[in-house]
Amino acid sequence: MSMHMKITTVACLASMAVAAQVVGQENAATPRPLITVDAKAPQRAVSPEMYGIFFEEISHAGDGGLYAELVQNRDMEASTIPQGWKVDDSNNVLTPLGWRTRRWFKTDLPGWSFLAEGGGEGSMQLDVNTPLNDRNPHSLRMTVTKRGTRCGVVNSGYWGMAIQAGEWYDATFYARTEGQGQGPRPRGVGLVFSLESAHGGKLCARVTIPEVGGPWRRYTLSLQANASDPNCRLVITPIEPVTMWLDVVSLFPRKTFKDRPNGMRRDVAQMLADLKPGFLRFPGGCVVEGCTLYNRFRWKDSIGDISQRKGDFNLWGYYSTYGLGFHEYLQLAEDLGAEAMVVCNVGMSCQARRPAEVADADTLRSYVQEALDALEYAMGLATSEWGAKRVANGRTQPFRIKYVEIGNENWGPDYLRHYKVFYDAIKAKYPQIITIADAPPRGQQSPEPIEIIDDHFYVSPARFFGMANQYDDADRKGPKIYVGEYAVNRGVGTGNLLGGLSEAVFMLAMERNADVVRMCSYAPLFENVSQRNWPVNLIQLDSSRCVGRSSYQIQRLFAAHRPDVVLQTQVQAPQVELTGVPALFGGGGQPEGQTSQWLKVRQVYALAGLDSKRGEVVIKAINPTPSAVTGTVTLKGLTKLGTKAKVYTLAHADATAENTLDAPNVIVPKESEMAVAGVQFPVNLPANSVTILRLAATTSG
Repeated sequence: MSMHMKITTVACLASMAVAAQVVGQENAATPRPLITVDAKAPQRAVSPEMYGIFFEEISHAGDGGLYAELVQNRDMEASTIPQGWKVDDSNNVLTPLGWRTRRWFKTDLPGWSFLAEGGGEGSMQLDVNTPLNDRNPHSLRMTVTKRGTRCGVVNSGYWGMAIQAGEWYDATFYARTEGQGQGPRPRGVGLVFSLESAHGGKLCARVTIPEVGGPWRRYTLSLQANASDPNCRLVITPIEPVTMWLDVVSLFPRKTFKDRPNGMRRDVAQMLADLKPGFLRFPGGCVVEGCTLYNRFRWKDSIGDISQRKGDFNLWGYYSTYGLGFHEYLQLAEDLGAEAMVVCNVGMSCQARRPAEVADADTLRSYVQEALDALEYAMGLATSEWGAKRVANGRTQPFRIKYVEIGNENWGPDYLRHYKVFYDAIKAKYPQIITIADAPPRGQQSPEPIEIIDDHFYVSPARFFGMANQYDDADRKGPKIYVGEYAVNRGVGTGNLLGGLSEAVFMLAMERNADVVRMCSYAPLFENVSQRNWPVNLIQLDSSRCVGRSSYQIQRLFAAHRPDVVLQTQVQAPQVELTGVPALFGGGGQPEGQTSQWLKVRQVYALAGLDSKRGEVVIKAINPTPSAVTGTVTLKGLTKLGTKAKVYTLAHADATAENTLDAPNVIVPKESEMAVAGVQFPVNLPANSVTILRLAATTSG
């Protein structure tokens, strides 16, 4: 994800509240759209990795999202200002080169508060004396001078902790005391852990752990919930007055995705699994680059015991724990059955956050080595330096990395120079790795060897409708193309059906040109609805729920019905005008950037392919208009046709409809069957729809 977009204009579809209307509707005199499929014409193979996913820590996609940790600011480091940065009098935080952002925390201990009930007295504060370790120099000092009914500290989680009755939750924490518990037979203090509703009215679980005290020590406990609440908090209270230091306070549901320790939320990760991704690109995005080079994603700080990880400010405006780290990304890719695609920093900070830092030739060697060390950690022998660390972290067998992207949305002479150094170093040690380069400026060719080039598009619906023939004229002798980030991110609310339909048209263009477009991934992937850093995202979530927008449903359909080869498909359909839809970015023949109250689209877009494993022809058809259309399909060069076709339809009468957490099933696919009489048959395409037909067939001859 990036602030640097290849196409940048912001516009508002204020009129989208009014349903679009078709000018010149289909009538009895209007011929039916014709979809002609020719299986005898040359075919283009589709990569098994055509449809993948791209993860970046943005909008709390990881901490407070996919990552199952329930405690916010568990390491007490969320108010740490990165090395070399400073805070001005206006609460802005400035990097050494002058890029600024608002201070992301309001207190020294974000996520934590002090509780004193029934006459209890005490305080909490951030402390730097006698730290747990040098990687987590801050701790929470809890002082209870008068217990009262109860007195202690509270963690609110990431906008609440979702607790389910009957489920187990495992907590770990580090604690120390002074005075009490320092002798040869230390006397500890009992500590009560409670999971309760936001205001304490409902108790979901409670456990007392005795004898907490002495020097720093790790403690574990488990709680079984006897009640459910999606908005719980964790309350930690001593049973007597004490001064105690706490650090790395962690709480996980026992059931994570694939039951991995330090794992992922089951419901959220399952949504990724349901996409059947061909690859997982990680860890970003602009977080790979950082606001400064020091602030980049430092993978070596993200492995091992969570108490030894060193988080950092995330350039999207909050602190990242690095709990979801390099090892977890690799494990997640494997658990999803996806190829791993690692993005490495190329010795450049984010160029969109000017001024950017660029490593000199001598320093660049350390960034190259950092990338090589990452590959060794993942794939090296247990006897290698970093392979041994992987084994120490519980993984004996190597992981598999197929792709390395060299940089993220970097450009210019510095990038090309750095790219060549990285390319040569990676290929020398790992020749099997397929490298990906950032796209050069339009119309320019890089002099360096490039295997795959990364293209990004964040646009309006009109722009994607206008890109129905994108890549048709791409250089077949040049690098392959990876469309690493694409989405409609304006004019569609938080993600309505119109945006999804226009993306589907663009996806047909990529699939049709699968000989040159090897892979693609929608972005951004996740959004915690309590902190949106990007206007439109694929999956929305809160503490207890997650929902896929219409674009998610389209991604899922395209991946599930990916053909092995695409067939030549001709579509004869009239153009129609939609009113009430601004034509942005030159859609419908309008000049670049001009806004109009109409948009010209084809009545039908379609593409066919063959699924050789199942012996079926797959036909994808899109009707972006608000009226149902009956088309005619003609199949040439196919035999042994079935008499019934499976039909998968995603549609809604209102193109501005959206799925939400409160209404998750407004736009979901429906399955049906239709009779097929022969090589030519009618097909009904509902208004505002994506329709997929699967029909038994084999190629003739």
